[in-house]
Amino acid sequence: MRRVLIVLWSVVLVALIVTRFWPSIERVEVIGGPHHDAEAVRQLARVAPGDPLLWVTRWRVRDLSNDPWVRRARVIRHWPDAVAIRVWEREPLARSGPGEDAHVWAKDGTRLPGARPEERADLPVLEGWGGDRSEEALRLLRLLTDREPEVVQYSPEGFEITLSDTVLFTPDLAAMRRQWAAVESHRGGRLAVYPWGVSKANE
Repeated sequence: MRRVLIVLWSVVLVALIVTRFWPSIERVEVIGGPHHDAEAVRQLARVAPGDPLLWVTRWRVRDLSNDPWVRRARVIRHWPDAVAIRVWEREPLARSGPGEDAHVWAKDGTRLPGARPEERADLPVLEGWGGDRSEEALRLLRLLTDREPEVVQYSPEGFEITLSDTVLFTPDLAAMRRQWAAVESHRGGRLAVYPWGVSKANE
């Protein structure tokens, strides 16, 4: 039995040594996103020509899958010498303010580090005080995307949302959803949105 185990381990060791040199990667095909270009994707995946093809595993490319900008990644080995990598990125939804230190959030609430100035420029601004209500604010932004939101300010009392044509106040997301028909039909001035109704002003 011991001799059989030694033989098996020897075979495994030889196989590992062989796969270190053959087959090797000749081509790496990458479809990146707006934020990570092809070279950045290759570096995150740690895949390059000359690497062992069979050593491209889920564990090896974990840095790619764990990157905050990457919503989904697919890595496929094509026998005998190619690897294809495709990345689907998260889309920025809001920023905390001007400058390079501003936080940028994706639609699912993930913080996206290293956003470039052009990626931050046209994003709505999210700011507030008191307890953190940023998650609820992001949901409001998603709800109001078609109304071109510019600023969302939160406080313990609620949210003030500046749209391209209207300023809204609501204590919470639930009230906005309940009175959604009135919000959709209102354009211009200010609108306070409560669970029991809406109040218009400055029209």
